[in-house]
Amino acid sequence: MTSPPILCLGAGAIGSLVGAKLTQAGVSAGLVGRGAHIEAVRRSGLVLEEAGRSVRLAVLAYGSLEEAFADQGVPTALVLAVKNFDAGDAAAELAGALEKWPGRSLAGRRGAPPATPTVLCLQNGLGAEEAVARHLGPRSVLAGAITLSVERPEPGRLKLLTTHGGITVAPGDLAGPGASGLVGSLRAAGFRLRLHRRPDSVKWSKVLLNLWANASSAVFDKTPAQVVADDGLFHLDWACFREALRVMTAAGIPAVDLPGYPVRLLALAGRVLPEGTFRQLLGRRVVGGRGGKMPSLWLDLHAGRRRLEVGALNGAVAAAGRNLGLPTPANESLARALDNLAAGRLRPDHYSSSPGRLLER
Repeated sequence: MTSPPILCLGAGAIGSLVGAKLTQAGVSAGLVGRGAHIEAVRRSGLVLEEAGRSVRLAVLAYGSLEEAFADQGVPTALVLAVKNFDAGDAAAELAGALEKWPGRSLAGRRGAPPATPTVLCLQNGLGAEEAVARHLGPRSVLAGAITLSVERPEPGRLKLLTTHGGITVAPGDLAGPGASGLVGSLRAAGFRLRLHRRPDSVKWSKVLLNLWANASSAVFDKTPAQVVADDGLFHLDWACFREALRVMTAAGIPAVDLPGYPVRLLALAGRVLPEGTFRQLLGRRVVGGRGGKMPSLWLDLHAGRRRLEVGALNGAVAAAGRNLGLPTPANESLARALDNLAAGRLRPDHYSSSPGRLLER
C-alpha cells in the first residue's frame, strides 16, 4: 500500500519549493493552497528553475485539506509554509479536517485514519509553533527554519535564487514515524539538512538573520544594498540586532549555525566588534543573502497586504524584551512604523521621504 504524500500547506514560494524538491526526488508530495498558482500546477505541473536549468514536475495540487485527504488519505507528515500570522488558522483548519475524516467512508481511499500528522513549521519569526500546538498539541509540532531564497515569478513557476542554504529541524522531544520519515524525505530531496535539539535556538537564530535589511527596507523603501550603504539605516538595523542578542543572552538562548550561515560567528562579531568593523566585514553578506530578491516585508507591503510578519520578528523581539525588563527601542520603533504603514495610518512615503522622522528617535 502506498503511503499518503507529504503535504505542503501553503503553496507560496517556500511550500512550493519543498513540494517540488520532494517530487523531483521521487517522494510523493502535494501542495495545498488556493488561487492561480494551484490551478497552474494542476493544469501543467510546476516548473522549477535552478542553477540555470528548468524542469517541469508533476506535483500534486489541492484546493483544500479535505480534497487532499479524500484523494490520498491523511499524511503522517505535513510542512506548514503559510505566513506566521496565519499559522494558527491553518492549524485550526487541519484540526477540523482531521475531525471530519473518521466519519467519512474509507472506500476508494488509501490508508486508515492515523494519528495527527507531524507538522514542520517553516515560518519566519517567533510564535508559529506555539499557535499550531494550541490546536494540535505540542507532540505534533516540529520547529524549523529554511535559509534558501526562492521566488515565484508567475503562477506555476519557481526560481531558486540561492544554493548555499538549507533546512534546520529541531525535533526537541518529538520522535516517531512522522518526524523521522519527514527528515529522511527532506534529505532525500537534496536539502542541506541540520538537526538541533533546541527549537528556541533555531527560531531565534533565524530571527537574527531576518532582522537585517528587512523591516528597514520596507519602512524606508530601500534595497538591502541601499540600507547597508546608508549610515543611519545600517545603524538602525545594527541596534535591532544588538537588542535581539541582549534578549537572547538574558533568556539563556544560544545562537546556532544554520545551513549556509555561521550565525554563532555573526552573533559573536555583533557582541565584540565595533559597528564600523562589523559593517565592513559582513555588510556584503547582508546584501547577498537573498540572491537579489527584495526582502519579504518589502514585498508584502508593496503587495498591499494589511498584515505583515514584522510582529513575529522585530515585534517579537520587543515583546520578549518587555517580558525580561530590557529596552528594545529600535525593534519597537520599526515594528510600529511598519504596522502603521501596512494599515494605511501613514502615507506610503511617510518615512522614505523623511527618514529622520524615525531615525532621530
